[in-house]
Amino acid sequence: MRGPHHGWVAVSVAVFLVVSMAGTAVAVPVAIDQPDPAGGGQSSVAPAATATQTDDTIVQTERYALTPDRPGQVRVRLSYDVPDRVQSLEATLPAETTVTGTDGFSRVNETVYELDDGATSASIELRYNPNETTRRTGPEAASGRYLDVDAGEWALFRQLGVRSAWSYSGSSSDPVTFERRTRTAGPGVAGDNLVYLGSVTTVERTENGQTFRLAVPERAELAESPDSILDSLTNASGSFRVGDRDEDVVVVAAPTTQVEWAVRGATLGSDFWVRDFERLDEASNVWLHEYVHTRQAFSTTRETRWLVEATAQYYAAVLTLEQERITFDDFRRQLSTAERSAYDDVVLAEPATWTRNANYFKGALAAGRIDLALRASTNRSATLEETVRELNGLDSRVTQTRFLRAVERAGGADSRATAVAATETSDSLSMWDQSTHSRLFGVVPAQVGYALPNATDGYRASGPYRNETVSATPVRLATGETLTVDTVVSNTGGKAGTYNATLTVDGTAVTSATGEIAAESERTVRLAHTFERAGEYTLGAGGERVTVVVEPPAEPTVSGVSVDSQRVQRGESVVVTATVRNDAAVPANGTVAFTRDGEPVARQPVTLAPGASTQLSVAVPLPTVGETRLGAGAADPVTVTVAAPTAGTEPGTTGGSGAGFTVPAAVLAVALAVLARRNRAHKK
Repeated sequence: MRGPHHGWVAVSVAVFLVVSMAGTAVAVPVAIDQPDPAGGGQSSVAPAATATQTDDTIVQTERYALTPDRPGQVRVRLSYDVPDRVQSLEATLPAETTVTGTDGFSRVNETVYELDDGATSASIELRYNPNETTRRTGPEAASGRYLDVDAGEWALFRQLGVRSAWSYSGSSSDPVTFERRTRTAGPGVAGDNLVYLGSVTTVERTENGQTFRLAVPERAELAESPDSILDSLTNASGSFRVGDRDEDVVVVAAPTTQVEWAVRGATLGSDFWVRDFERLDEASNVWLHEYVHTRQAFSTTRETRWLVEATAQYYAAVLTLEQERITFDDFRRQLSTAERSAYDDVVLAEPATWTRNANYFKGALAAGRIDLALRASTNRSATLEETVRELNGLDSRVTQTRFLRAVERAGGADSRATAVAATETSDSLSMWDQSTHSRLFGVVPAQVGYALPNATDGYRASGPYRNETVSATPVRLATGETLTVDTVVSNTGGKAGTYNATLTVDGTAVTSATGEIAAESERTVRLAHTFERAGEYTLGAGGERVTVVVEPPAEPTVSGVSVDSQRVQRGESVVVTATVRNDAAVPANGTVAFTRDGEPVARQPVTLAPGASTQLSVAVPLPTVGETRLGAGAADPVTVTVAAPTAGTEPGTTGGSGAGFTVPAAVLAVALAVLARRNRAHKK
């Protein structure tokens, strides 16, 4: 957030003394002390106005460089180019710096250095430890400790707060101006307040009179594309109308692979950083939360301190909803956090009563209720943005009286009464419904979302082996199977919309379907994909994911073998039955070999679903007298005794003294013999 600065007015006939606090130059008195009524509203590290007359301009340049051999320190060269009219100049350094050399400066004390007489160019070499740690709580807090860091190969930190003071000769109508420049020695990016040192790619976008420079370090791993981030920021820049916009905004995606940050993002003046993995499709959108801070030009008192985080939190959610990145349900859930009993005794105007980051949560809902009241009382012609715009234009701190006056000026007595109740009492606040939102904020546009079905329903495997519902814990398939997913498409908005349901595999879209979906409705869209190769895959729809494990079909297992008779005559056949199972998690596909004394005599194909079993049977002829082992697969074989036929009964021979069998008679005799044997077997 922008912080206030304080200056002084110079009164002198011929010699003026001017002080620059971190680059913002103001004249200070030689003889009297008079507060500058124009002070306030800018950060103490905001950029100075660029000089228009270079011959009468002091140019201060801070050049930052990494020191990889000294992690935890950066090197700074502070240099000045000084016009002849300057009579004296002093540079006051922060106490945490270590000076390693000077040229044209003389030391006054531990932190103050004075320009040598006659010098028009001078410099100070110093080392600076930018590491700053803290413990934060709240929705913007993170699990680590760092606010600024030098990681050795890269660094992200706020710039030095150097205080420059000088005197000059001449008329007050022809002043010596001051220009502050920031540079990096080597790869990096420097804003007005933040510096990133290290390899970085910068993407720029100019809209609405603002130029956004998004710095993406080589070390960063963005969860969103640079274009998406800039789309969101420039959209917010245009729609969030609370007064002047900074001409230049530097945004750094903070690397998280080596550093655990204390906060999700941080803002200094017109610069801010956000952790690289933060997303845009959240009601607590950190990219927009920090951007809103850059648009807060007001300073607060104890009673109005809640406004800073409350409005950033509220508008981050509002702007994200307007950009159709979240649904109204997401928006409602974010703000309704304040309805919890933990905030029952909180009075926003009394920070001593705050619990569990009440300024973020109850404050955001209070901002929303005031916005709602302004819209209701003025038929949507006034909003909270109008109030914030007035506060931004104040030349002093926002007191509670001034805040309430601004609300009343925008929306009348009823709106003021809402603001009083929301900020000066512990009254509970409630979230409004979607119909109220549509009436006062405009109809919520189509909010189309996509989701995977639950783990026990909505997934069907089909193909050469089966056609059945499968579980998704995880989904297990055989190669060549097709998975059909009952993708859930919902529209929680107030208007009909177009859907584009897409199924992804390992992040790549493999199939999609489009269509129309009515407002506040839900439908199922079936999307299918065939998995040809074994492996583990991540299946996605919307923001949801499920694992799919694909394996080659399992081998069927023969768990037992049986025969219809264990004693037969030579030349007869035995029916061999194999019990086949599939104990694998994927379908089994293969061939069962039937054997006679270890030699294959028949083969039968089989396909089984996971956990299924079946029986296969074949008739195996037995031409040899003795014991014969009949088997299938790897199961234990069954032994069958084969006896020689009695005289006159061997198939294909004659017996006795008669004329013998004709060929048809011989076939009939074999058939009758087999039938008789089977009947005998059934009677046992």
